[in-house]
Amino acid sequence: MVKSFAAADAAAALKIHERFYPVFKDLFIETNPGPVKAALAMMGLIEEECRLPMVEMASGNRKTLEATLRKCGVLK
Repeated sequence: MVKSFAAADAAAALKIHERFYPVFKDLFIETNPGPVKAALAMMGLIEEECRLPMVEMASGNRKTLEATLRKCGVLK
């Protein structure tokens, strides 16, 4: 998205932004960095661990995030 915009291809950047906007939105359904860490763990990039006072995401929000990641093509 950034590369497209930097190359003056705003239409391509907007298309990418629109594809991933639901992910951007869902990354804030709970306090940061919980959703980001959960998403990275779902992608297999990190082990999901939280140190107090942070806690794991609520299961309903986690399911919402996972569904969004699948819909946007981030997860298979």
